[in-house]
Amino acid sequence: MLRLTPKAAAVVAAHAQATYPDECVGLLFGLLEGETKCVAAVFPVENRWAGQVELGENDDPSSRRDRFFLDPRDYLRADRAAQGQGLEIVGCYHSHPDDAAVPSERDRVGAQAIAGANFAFVIQAVRAGEPAELAAWLLVDAGARFVQEPVEIG
Repeated sequence: MLRLTPKAAAVVAAHAQATYPDECVGLLFGLLEGETKCVAAVFPVENRWAGQVELGENDDPSSRRDRFFLDPRDYLRADRAAQGQGLEIVGCYHSHPDDAAVPSERDRVGAQAIAGANFAFVIQAVRAGEPAELAAWLLVDAGARFVQEPVEIG
């Protein structure tokens, strides 16, 4: 389960709204309580996608509308910030502009680089510039697939 404070959920939604129609990305700081990830703070980072990987012949390599890049230096900066608050990185989030809060194949492949057994992958849907549903996912079966996990805000 993923438990977010109302403030943390609001920060994710505001970040997704502010970057629309591009995807946003950020990290979730918190603590593990058994199998529950309790998110206490959100660490937005810049989507640094700049065509780092060729995706397909008919693909616009500069588009951030359906992809993001989380720079490892931003991850390290976030890790230091989390530790400074007595927290740890328990997950990451990104937005899906005008799409469902369901991971894509591109999300699954990208998640394999940072996945841990209890690492949350949160997707904030944004429709016509307005935040919509929020969903959390776990990468399982050695990175073969995502399973949805419950989200509680409160």
